[in-house]
Amino acid sequence: MNSIHGHNHLKGILRIHSLFILFSISFSAGLSQDIHFTLFNNSPLYINPANTGNFDGNWRITGNYRDQWRAISEPFTTASVGFDMHFYIYNQKIDGGICIINDNSGAIGLTANKFYLSLAYEKSLNKNLFRFGLQAGYAFLSFGGGDVTYPSDWNFNTGTFDNGNPSEKSSYPDINIGVIWKSAVKIFEPQVGISLSHINFPSESFFDAGERLPVRYHFHGSTIIRFSEKVYFHPAFIYMNRKAASEMVMGTNIGFRLFEKRSALKELAAGLYFRDEFFKNTDALSIAGGVTIGRIDILLCYDYNISGLKAATGNRGAFELSFAYRSISTVLNSYSIPCERF
Repeated sequence: MNSIHGHNHLKGILRIHSLFILFSISFSAGLSQDIHFTLFNNSPLYINPANTGNFDGNWRITGNYRDQWRAISEPFTTASVGFDMHFYIYNQKIDGGICIINDNSGAIGLTANKFYLSLAYEKSLNKNLFRFGLQAGYAFLSFGGGDVTYPSDWNFNTGTFDNGNPSEKSSYPDINIGVIWKSAVKIFEPQVGISLSHINFPSESFFDAGERLPVRYHFHGSTIIRFSEKVYFHPAFIYMNRKAASEMVMGTNIGFRLFEKRSALKELAAGLYFRDEFFKNTDALSIAGGVTIGRIDILLCYDYNISGLKAATGNRGAFELSFAYRSISTVLNSYSIPCERF
């Protein structure tokens, strides 16, 4: 019985220690943490505003949901939905979109709701395409309430915390920019992009109005390698940096188009990803799988935790779900044939 009690006590200490780490992470760099997805290519408008309209079709809708740290606390959940489409003004294609994000940091009690509008413009140069994006939005944050307590809530007479605090609230405007280069070379379709978030250095702190949110950098790249009409690889990576915090995710999907054209099931996909802090402090190994049904892409992902928290989590990390629907294109492509001038 004593050994069982000791094991449970140790497990409880590990959980408390893990919660303290999560609490510290969330309060670093101005209280909140920027969201992240393992399936980062499936949240295009959040990663880079230049991704607005970066697809084949008239319009697109995307969605993501992530559930993590359920093994050691109330789960941290993140949900996003995006919509973008093409506009034509004086024969110039302009892409517009909207992105909505909800992020809940479990027992820490931090909630963020963000709304963004984005515009993008595409310019071709020889065999290269350059995309430029601008995104502006507003973020609404709340912290506390419920069981959240502060050091000042300690009651020396009763030896307990007096909670029931009202939620602290904060809001700020947010501006992001980005650029993407893409091309096609034989069986390769590479693209590379960089985006800068919070370029207006907004104040998001609940306690110090002078605390400014630092710029966050996203550097990402991918290429589609088409070995045949039925098999392709899609390796990709993203590196994110915000002040002293950084994160890198890299991996690949492999797609199989093994079905008849009349079949509603168009494609199967499987993927493997790895997350760390730029070749140090390993975090998770992720397995993904998905299907394409008609024009709908559905992808599932599970993060197998291999960080220092694995003793408390039992290697359980995060579950992620994403979907995308792209409408069929009804715009005819036009091509110009150069000729010599006499």
